[in-house]
Amino acid sequence: MSPDPDRIFVNGNFITMDSANPTAEAVAIIDGRFVLVGTNDDVQALAGPDTERIDLAGQTVIPGLFDSHLHLYLAGIEAARVPLIDCRSIAELQEAISCRARATPKGGWIIGAMGWHESLLRENRLPTRDELDAAAPDHPVFVPRGGHVGSGNSRALELAGISEATADPPGGVIVREAGSQRPTGVVLEAACYLLRKPLPPPEREEALLRDAMEKLNSYGIVATMDPGLNRHQMGLYEALRARGEVTVRTDLMFRAYGLADTLNGLAIRDFQDDQFLRYVGIKFMLDGGVEGALHYDPYQIVPGEQNDPEYRGLSLLPPGGETEFVAALELIAQAGMQVQTHGVGDHCIDIIVDSYLAVARTFPINGLRWTVMHMHNAPAGIFARLRDTGIHVMVQDQSVLLGANKVKWWGRKRAEWSTPIRRMLDEGLLVGAGTDAPILPISPFICMWWMVTRKTLQGDCLGPDQAITISEALELYTVNNAKIMGVASERGAIIQGQLADMAVLDRNLLAIPEDEIRDTTVVMTVLGGRVVYRAALG
Repeated sequence: MSPDPDRIFVNGNFITMDSANPTAEAVAIIDGRFVLVGTNDDVQALAGPDTERIDLAGQTVIPGLFDSHLHLYLAGIEAARVPLIDCRSIAELQEAISCRARATPKGGWIIGAMGWHESLLRENRLPTRDELDAAAPDHPVFVPRGGHVGSGNSRALELAGISEATADPPGGVIVREAGSQRPTGVVLEAACYLLRKPLPPPEREEALLRDAMEKLNSYGIVATMDPGLNRHQMGLYEALRARGEVTVRTDLMFRAYGLADTLNGLAIRDFQDDQFLRYVGIKFMLDGGVEGALHYDPYQIVPGEQNDPEYRGLSLLPPGGETEFVAALELIAQAGMQVQTHGVGDHCIDIIVDSYLAVARTFPINGLRWTVMHMHNAPAGIFARLRDTGIHVMVQDQSVLLGANKVKWWGRKRAEWSTPIRRMLDEGLLVGAGTDAPILPISPFICMWWMVTRKTLQGDCLGPDQAITISEALELYTVNNAKIMGVASERGAIIQGQLADMAVLDRNLLAIPEDEIRDTTVVMTVLGGRVVYRAALG
């Protein structure tokens, strides 16, 4: 006789993402897995005297969401930094910095949170060193915007060793005042790393990481892939797992810059591997973000920020160039591990795919789920090459916050084409989705809203012909991500035998106006049959 279910959920509107059984009324769970997905009558007939019964009262249920590109460690650290997303002028940003400075001992660092954008400010630019000096004259200040651009005050620049005599580092730009070598405080790409070097190490890392997982649960997220970690950061996850405190199934990728890092990453292949924590592969980053993407065609002139008519972005290839990159990839292929590579500009994306294909001529990679991350300015002819070699794509909603800068730096034509999801799907590519949080808002529903409408938070609409349906957006966030990460038999759908991961929503995503998608909230999140988040009443 089969055991009674531990828990049943009834009277729900289940969107299962199972093509053979797309909707259901109820589910039964035993030992963290679905044992029945079907009607209320069928599920309730299984219940025994000790079965917990949860009545959903008609609410919509989707599979637990899988964000396939979310910097979870950074999201935790960001919680302790100064939030700037609500600032609408330099003056408001200065006040936010000043407020934190008043509560910080003199000489202590003031660090802004990354998830904001200067296009939300009335001045439509980053703050200068002088403006940050005025806000916090007695503190070093660093205001990153995303992972590729930032601004520091004079104290921060001094601690970073950045002066008029400092040359631009390879792959980076120190922005200077017009007609002068004096740094404005704004730094791009590799130069941004110079400002990060003197930052103090974060405190309470494990607690902040655990808190970040709980925040993800509040958005219905039960799984993620954290790209680009070092061994210390991976160890934080191990510590939480050992204490049973992981509430988001997390796939980890080691960050490599070249061959030496790759060898270090391959040396830890025996890292823990279970339903909650897996070490799956290695991440590379070969170009920058909006301001540093490696393009074939020049950027636009951006007064005060980019004045070179021949500027085409920045290459972040290893010191040995493509030869070293391919050598690193060959080692990973021999180890049978996954590779995900950051590529934004069309020239960079071609380099990534050329390198993958060079490896494929010697080592079969079809089946290793190698992936291009971002794929903003997809070059002509790339789609067939990806499809025929089994290379996948991970997209995020960078344009929802960064679209204004794409228009300013790249021109409207490239900004409209950026992240052509409709074309990718029509070409038969396997595409997954995520948020790139904390660079962008952590809400998966803002990401889905952007995929469906192509609207930005500033009110623009970029590339409406590349919009997809809400059903497709859900597919990217569930079954497609599970396929790309090699766990489709375990996750991504509400199917008998799969892990019982679900999100209960406050509205039916398939039956609301497109502009309401972004306002969706989560009522309950279930991980392995266990409720890990429940919204407060009232």
